[in-house]
Amino acid sequence: MDWKNIIGSHRGVDEVDKGQFNKVEETDFASGCCVMIRREVFQEIGFFNEKYFLYYEDNDFSQRVKLNGFRVYYQPRAMLWHLNAGSTGGSGSNLQDYFITRNRLLFGFSYASVRTKAALLKESIKFLFAGRNFQRKAVLDFYTGRFGKGSYKL
Repeated sequence: MDWKNIIGSHRGVDEVDKGQFNKVEETDFASGCCVMIRREVFQEIGFFNEKYFLYYEDNDFSQRVKLNGFRVYYQPRAMLWHLNAGSTGGSGSNLQDYFITRNRLLFGFSYASVRTKAALLKESIKFLFAGRNFQRKAVLDFYTGRFGKGSYKL
């Protein structure tokens, strides 16, 4: 997680694998596309927050896991092929634009530093006046509390 910009990044994207990903280690968040979670974690902290609906729900869940004393690990033996943004029309689609914009604000205002929250506030105001259509809609929905599916017509 890039905490200064509130952007989640996946391990190894656009990198050549030279063995640097071969060790089990604690990580900032686990991507929801492939996780194994113990039942007691769900029993203690609940499930994914439905406010997010799509995007950043796994980051939020990972932060709640850690705040409750559990740990999040990367396991290199777990393998999968994941078509990024495959169910949302691809990277840069209106659907992805809306949910990433809104939920980045929700996540950032929940977990980021005061400095980063100030930067998010400034960026959200910029989006209201000069952002793409679905960025504007997402920011409005964030500030008016329209979460879950929000005002995006699925």
